[in-house]
Amino acid sequence: MATMQKSHNELHPHHIYQLEVIFLFFIGFCLFFAYFLIMDYCRVDMAVAQWYFVAPWTAVYTLWCLKLRTRIPTAERISPLKRPIIHWMLFGILLLAYQLQPVDLARLYSFDITFFVFTIFLADSYWDFI
Repeated sequence: MATMQKSHNELHPHHIYQLEVIFLFFIGFCLFFAYFLIMDYCRVDMAVAQWYFVAPWTAVYTLWCLKLRTRIPTAERISPLKRPIIHWMLFGILLLAYQLQPVDLARLYSFDITFFVFTIFLADSYWDFI
């Protein structure tokens, strides 16, 4: 009896790219959370310590996603006009409104930067921006 499971290689290249962008961000978030707990346990100031994790991770994440993107053949890239870009414009306005809100708590700006990089790659996985 044959199984109905779809293999990873049968997916559209943009879907593979999109899944790996999301998965890598999730892994990075989990690693950052563990790092945050360790730094909190050691009573280290996260305003400085956050950059020791986030800067290298964001660089590796960016390079890895760019490498993944090169695996998509030019003929299979999705036109930016093929899907409704208004969703991403609304998302950008929402992020901007969030950034303009006054915050009383100590803010981890490194996470905001990492999330911005993730958002760019996720949008690129839907539309061919580059």
